[in-house]
Amino acid sequence: MKEYQPTPYALSVLQKGRILAPEETPQQMFDRVVASLFAVESVWNTDPAITVSNQRLFADLMADKAVSPGTPTLTNVGRPEYSQAALSSCVVIPVDLRQKDEAAIKIRSYYRQNMGSGFDFTPYEDPIGILTWLNDFSAAETATGEYDRYIGNMGNLAVFHPQIREFIKAKKERSLPHFNISVDVNEEFMDAANQGKPYRLADGTEINASELLWQMAECAQNNGDPGIIYLDRMNRDNPIAELSPYTSTPPCSEMGLASGETCQFGYINLAKFAAPEGISWDKLTDATMVMTRILDNAIQISCGGYPDPESLRLANLKRKIGIGVCGLADMFLAYDLPYDSEEARQFARNVLSVINYSSKLASVALAEERGSCGAMTTVVGNRYYDGFLESKYSGGTELVSGEMWRKLGQRIRNTRMLRNILTTSLPPTGRASILMGAVSGIEPIFGVSTWNGDTRTCIKRFLEHHANDRSEELLAQAITEGSFQGVDLEGRECLKTATEISPFDHIRMVGALVGKGGVYDEAASKTINLPRNATPRDVLDIFLFAHELGLKNISVYRDGAHINQPQKL
Repeated sequence: MKEYQPTPYALSVLQKGRILAPEETPQQMFDRVVASLFAVESVWNTDPAITVSNQRLFADLMADKAVSPGTPTLTNVGRPEYSQAALSSCVVIPVDLRQKDEAAIKIRSYYRQNMGSGFDFTPYEDPIGILTWLNDFSAAETATGEYDRYIGNMGNLAVFHPQIREFIKAKKERSLPHFNISVDVNEEFMDAANQGKPYRLADGTEINASELLWQMAECAQNNGDPGIIYLDRMNRDNPIAELSPYTSTPPCSEMGLASGETCQFGYINLAKFAAPEGISWDKLTDATMVMTRILDNAIQISCGGYPDPESLRLANLKRKIGIGVCGLADMFLAYDLPYDSEEARQFARNVLSVINYSSKLASVALAEERGSCGAMTTVVGNRYYDGFLESKYSGGTELVSGEMWRKLGQRIRNTRMLRNILTTSLPPTGRASILMGAVSGIEPIFGVSTWNGDTRTCIKRFLEHHANDRSEELLAQAITEGSFQGVDLEGRECLKTATEISPFDHIRMVGALVGKGGVYDEAASKTINLPRNATPRDVLDIFLFAHELGLKNISVYRDGAHINQPQKL
């Protein structure tokens, strides 16, 4: 197997994030992760030759920074101190927040497993009091110094809750650094806001929907919160919503989760598949299939460590995984595609549709080896038996047609073979993208002076191709000015940074991948970066445009807003 060699920056993340065990070297961590993730295959009596073949493929890809498990898996797997811990990245903790003493014990048990957490405050009369208590609890736990990961939470409240106005203002009026907050809106509310009609809260009070949406925009312009989520839309794409409806999300809203549900994340660095002659499709398919395998292995390892039986039940029922990506912006640079172009959006749709389709094929193959997830034994309430897959992806792409999805959906219906109820999501890939040296998630380049790894390589290659012997001169000018847009360079539009791209083009990228007619299962963690002079009206227009494109979540951040957001995990 290849050696694992992190950059100095990646090494600092491994050390400061306690991803490395005490006195563990990066190579020892790498060996621990690879060995532990495949050792579990003995429980299914897998042919050792198949295990070894997949283990070598995964190890080579991880050493090349082409793939990575989520950092909770890197931290926990194979370490004696975490032998009873799950490997999940996120959870909606199954707890009654009115019983604080009991709740604290259970919440702490999930926090100690390095999971990002979601909480639905809708069932409670005093959501602000509970939010404040949970933030104080998170801060007190952090102060112990015993955690390997920043404690980040999502708190969401349905738009019809009687305390919705107070909730919207919560982070404007108090410091809540361990929480992102989101309002769970529905189509009825958004229609009322668009039409200037009243909207009725749960206690019968009628409010002006337009004014309430404006209040959300004002607060988000001020400090980034609240975001908006659409749990109804997320449940529309939840194939077993009747059996296990979503109630909240992880801290960055990239998917819906039921109470007690967890998810395993893993990431593919798209830049590593961008060959001069075009995307290495076979390599990308192989990477997707082995990632599906190792994430299912991670679920199996986790089954002995969930703090609550409900998490174990849901893991066996769904075996949901989330294969995400990073390096999208790096990939665009390799092919001279401006992030805000229609060509880039269509290219991204093609690439992600291949990942999504390949992961489903891999899940069917795993079911044939290991058995299907529990939900596939149930026809009533399982939409896979009602054409879920072919309906969701009927539009297809240039590389994965609607007919291909139809045949796969029919195969799953006929055989009842599917190991993982859903397989793809777009998490933020914060630390994992640093370890792989790529731009996070599906974000554009953030700034001219923030490059590392593949991003630096891609930019230098771009300059050498377009500017020849002037590349160093133009690079120095861009660093001085903080932008390439004033530089005399052909194709400089490909080097726009996050705040130089229109907010609406940020949204168009999300919409192309996970909006109406999208190509991925779940939602996307995607911050809409706004300039310092952005107004509440600008934020409102963004909220309305995101609704129009069918997004399941939306959040903004205005340059210069001084808040302490939970770190992207």
